[in-house]
Amino acid sequence: MIDPISRPDRFAAGAAPEPRTLDELVQARIDGRLSRRGLLRRAVALGFAAPVIGVMLHAAGDVAAAAPARQDKQPIPVTGPTKPAGEAQTGGTVTVGSNSEPDTLHPYITQLVAASDVIWGMMDGLFTYDSEQKLAPRLATAYSISDDGLTYTFTLREGVSFHNGDAFTGEDVVNSWKIIMNPDFGAFNQNGWDKIDDITVDGSTVTMRTTEVYAPFLSYVADTRICPSSAIAKGVDVFKQEFGRAPIGTGPFTFGEWRAKEQITLDKFDGYWGEPAHLDRIIYRIVPDDNTLMVQLRTGEVQACGSGAGIPPTRVDEALGFDTIDVLQHATLGWNHIDLKNVDFIRMTKVRQALDFATPSKDIIEKLLKGRALPSVADQAPGSWAFDPDIQPRPYDLEQAKQLLAEAGLTPGDGGVLQGKIPTDDPQVGDGEVKPFEIELWFVSGNTDNERIAQVVAQSWNSLGVKTTVKNQDISTIWGPEGYQFTPQMTGALFGWFNGNDPTDAYYWNSSQIPSTPTGSGGNLPAYFHHYNFQEEIDKLTTAGDATTDQEARKQIYFQIQELLHEEVPVIFIDWEVAFPGVAKNIGGFWPSAFNYLLWNAGEWYLT
Repeated sequence: MIDPISRPDRFAAGAAPEPRTLDELVQARIDGRLSRRGLLRRAVALGFAAPVIGVMLHAAGDVAAAAPARQDKQPIPVTGPTKPAGEAQTGGTVTVGSNSEPDTLHPYITQLVAASDVIWGMMDGLFTYDSEQKLAPRLATAYSISDDGLTYTFTLREGVSFHNGDAFTGEDVVNSWKIIMNPDFGAFNQNGWDKIDDITVDGSTVTMRTTEVYAPFLSYVADTRICPSSAIAKGVDVFKQEFGRAPIGTGPFTFGEWRAKEQITLDKFDGYWGEPAHLDRIIYRIVPDDNTLMVQLRTGEVQACGSGAGIPPTRVDEALGFDTIDVLQHATLGWNHIDLKNVDFIRMTKVRQALDFATPSKDIIEKLLKGRALPSVADQAPGSWAFDPDIQPRPYDLEQAKQLLAEAGLTPGDGGVLQGKIPTDDPQVGDGEVKPFEIELWFVSGNTDNERIAQVVAQSWNSLGVKTTVKNQDISTIWGPEGYQFTPQMTGALFGWFNGNDPTDAYYWNSSQIPSTPTGSGGNLPAYFHHYNFQEEIDKLTTAGDATTDQEARKQIYFQIQELLHEEVPVIFIDWEVAFPGVAKNIGGFWPSAFNYLLWNAGEWYLT
């Protein structure tokens, strides 16, 4: 959660106010006005060795030529919905572009931002987060929490219909809970719902009784999209497969059609419980890569792109030269990192630390991403009340990396590739078969920035004797049951997690979130084959963080988690993403932010 900390009324003469929130930190970095002292306090003054990006980019492929920087134009910080000049019209179509195709449109199965971007225009939860991180009523109009923190009571909105004509009732909430918790169904995320012991319905009142105090309960449960009982009643397999290709919700838009690798169409729902949508249709167009997206934004074939798949940082200057769109800017809760599968040599802390030392994050941000990102050292966003400002990131230091790899028992073998004994019973001591250190580094096809970053990282790791091969797959395959996570090879994967609106991070690290099968529930995929060597400690901390409601006490727990993650390096933290959505100059009501998905308020979009 981002805490808009109040700022002092006075500052030293001539001194700029020190940025406190995530959006302010983003703007300060881009403006170039954040002092070294201020950067250090936020763990973003990185004492890196000599620049490496200039050397590596030639081998990785030159950065695509961008239009000269427009000194007279800068991205527009998002402070509210767009309000173009002219009279708002009823009707029309807006085409949104993205180089990511959803794997499914099932809210309980997908783990992709691209899918949720679309789903949020069609389906409602009991509440939803707005662009100011406030819970806004949807299928429920009010809620209360018992004094002991174990009972949640929701007052449901009456007169709501699903797109198929079914009336929304409390039974839909009950049945959504049951299917989410059904092990045969395999919901991707059960957080919060797994704390419910019983749900009772009395007219328009739904009461949820939980087994324990769970601080993020509303963040997860209240914001979950609710499905119709009639669809759930068709059985696990039908509900999983068919519903994901044609979802039924209560939102302002209904599902129209899905043409694979082309587009998804949403149509206005005339029976919507709230104010009817202004637009007749939204087309979610799937483009193959960033280059195509940029061309279609320039020509007007695409009128908007959003937070999860917006204008790449390296193309912002180019987009600022387009007459067809405004380029917006906002912070995100998305942290880009390299997942490290916990197998073979990667099970050793010293090896993970070595790979961190050998990843030139500062140069990636400042040179490749043109400074349009915030460095990351853990999984809590700068500006958040849960963020620890005192952790210092590891510098880029190949000598320290070599030393750690040697201490882990790795020595040069054939062709200079490091080799050693694979850890078995004790992940800190190698005593198994001798293998070369060969690792695959994956990224999602079509993301040109991540492709360049992967090539830069691979060249650095290869210089250590870690044989690194860069690979890519389309977004549906890479996160599917046959993706890299479930192969026995050592792998890293470059991608971003987007945090929810509560600092809870048990989903990433707790052993309860390790899926039992490739289609099982849980987000702790790197530990699928082996628990972390620090698993017991991270389990205790993440469990305590979820069970503590006092904010100051929770903050101290999350400080400990961040320190542990920095020490153990289960993933290599690179940056906090800054989003640059693009929107046509005649679209009003468009309001992206860090706290929700693209179509969360699509019913309020309009054309002038």
